[in-house]
Amino acid sequence: MGIFSKKQEVNLENFCRDFYEKNYLNPVIEGVDVSDVFYDTSLRSIEEVDSDFDVDPKYFVAEIRLLQFELFALAWLHKFGDKLAVAQSVFTKNYLEENKRNDIWEESEDYNQAIARSSTAGKSKEKAFDRVYLARVYKTRADLFDQFHKESLDPKCVARALNRLFSDEAWKKDIIPNFLMFTLCDRLGFKQDELNKEAQQRLTFVIRMIYDGAKQSLDNIKIKN
Repeated sequence: MGIFSKKQEVNLENFCRDFYEKNYLNPVIEGVDVSDVFYDTSLRSIEEVDSDFDVDPKYFVAEIRLLQFELFALAWLHKFGDKLAVAQSVFTKNYLEENKRNDIWEESEDYNQAIARSSTAGKSKEKAFDRVYLARVYKTRADLFDQFHKESLDPKCVARALNRLFSDEAWKKDIIPNFLMFTLCDRLGFKQDELNKEAQQRLTFVIRMIYDGAKQSLDNIKIKN
């Protein structure tokens, strides 16, 4: 984007609805469902390096769709901060309910929890510096939860958004992509390290690609108050 370019100002609900429709739920271009191409290409990429990755395509597609919604929300938080992240979480839950896709909201909980764990991964209460960091994470989440809960917002929506706090560094260090990859493998019935390293790396690449696609779209917009 050039230095004189102006970001498009958009309404949160309109933008998210349009993005979900065009990229996740009904991404049809000239009669071709482009999501099918993405899912098929991703699945074949992993199958070609690990014959043990024998997964029913419909289950693979279902899991990737969960990741798409969770990674969009993560990119949204990284771009716009906690207040708009909670608003986006509330809208997404309502949107999925309206479209009779409550399953996506409910089933994505595992991935949300994986992100929450990643922000404190490797931290030990035995180390003074880590104790300070952990106390800050837990207190910030608790204080913000109380703040948003007082506004009569859905507590589950608030919790989902706040679980993604403190995740910027974990994303940059590839901790989150790896946590999500192992969660995906577990949900597909594979034990940790049951797949070879190349297959794991390709799954992680798919996860990063989903995040990057969402982040690039968000970089070009400004949310109206």
